[in-house]
Amino acid sequence: MKRTLEAPSNVSSETYRVYCGRDKSLTHRAIMFASLAEGTSTVLQPLLGADCLSTLSCFQALGVKVDVITDSPARVIITSMGSKHFTQPTRDLDCGNSGTTVRLILGILAAQKSLTFRLVGDESLSSRPMKRVVGPLRAMGASIEGPGDGNFLPLTVHGRDLRPVAHTIDKASAQIKSSLLLAGLFCRGTTHVELPKGSRDHTERVLQTMGAAIRTSTTDTLEVIDLAGPFVVKPMNVSIPVDPSSAAFFAGLGLLKSQGLIEMPEVLDNPTRTGFMNVLNRMSKGLQFIRSESQGFVEPVGLLSVKGGLPLFGTTIDESEVPTLVDEIPLLAVVAAFAKGPSLFRGLSELRVKESDRLLLTAALLEAAGAVYEIRGDDLWIAGGLEAVKPFTFDPKGDHRLAMAAAIMARRCKKPCCILDSECVRVSFPNFYEALDAVNSF
Repeated sequence: MKRTLEAPSNVSSETYRVYCGRDKSLTHRAIMFASLAEGTSTVLQPLLGADCLSTLSCFQALGVKVDVITDSPARVIITSMGSKHFTQPTRDLDCGNSGTTVRLILGILAAQKSLTFRLVGDESLSSRPMKRVVGPLRAMGASIEGPGDGNFLPLTVHGRDLRPVAHTIDKASAQIKSSLLLAGLFCRGTTHVELPKGSRDHTERVLQTMGAAIRTSTTDTLEVIDLAGPFVVKPMNVSIPVDPSSAAFFAGLGLLKSQGLIEMPEVLDNPTRTGFMNVLNRMSKGLQFIRSESQGFVEPVGLLSVKGGLPLFGTTIDESEVPTLVDEIPLLAVVAAFAKGPSLFRGLSELRVKESDRLLLTAALLEAAGAVYEIRGDDLWIAGGLEAVKPFTFDPKGDHRLAMAAAIMARRCKKPCCILDSECVRVSFPNFYEALDAVNSF
């Protein structure tokens, strides 16, 4: 489906409150831990986008009972006999377009001895590299087979007993780290993981909350995690906060408006996820974040408010910052296009293996809108100073973050713009366009 967007006909100085999509990373993990536990768990306000539904579907195939209740507040009730009673699935485990689903669940499935699983995905997911997870899991004794020596889907997993291993990872990847820690839950002994500093730490936080024997430490450059297993997961009741990556697009919209205030409540307050706020704070004085009462949320939350009409300035994003804002690069590039002075985003190699080649598609969006930019290896230079956005047609190639970035860019164009495959945003933010239209109403 394609969608035509245009700038609002009127803008006021009113305050508008936006309720953004719930956090995808935390929803995935809540579903997984609840499925591992013996008993009934409730996940309040989950993200019910396509990626998280893929995770639910995989565990349903293992015999876990799932009740999805869409009445307010939305919730998922998960009843499981525990991982020891997972059943042999009678179908492939379809991970759809979700890299988080396949990479994290690999760590769980590899330890389910006497069971065999076949993991599949859509065309995009089937082209994304899996060896970065498969290799370390094999070092623990996992039996995983697939094209490219296990680098691509479909993957066949033969569950078996795993042994604890000391891992050194060369990427600040929460998916790799989490997969190894999930595998470590079933090992007798300590699973040790070292990786560059900056990856998302949701899995460690959940494990700490549940009472697992886990130790974490950081240096200037490294994260170090030790998990003693085995650990039996207990049922839980958790609330999911707002996804900062979804909130980032409305933060960008707010800064690009000529006036007015946008407020977003219940945004996840986790420093491994809020790097985009640091960047936008360097570019403008229009952001404010106030910590709120947790009210049962799985992690801290706060109110993000964004004031329009203030000057925007170019900035530099260092490679060390990228893990904390990798999903927000397309949005930050859109904001940088309008800033006074150039911006330089360094070390974006990881963008090339996301849902799409996000680096090339971000550049394609900038070009379509008339912005001046250069790709320099894995760096992106943006000239800034864009005044008039050219009307454009843009194909996000099924990448929800690129579709949302294009929608924000379109709001600065005086003529209609067209986004192809616009509904791909439902992966992470099912009511994104409705929320965007509501902001345009004032």
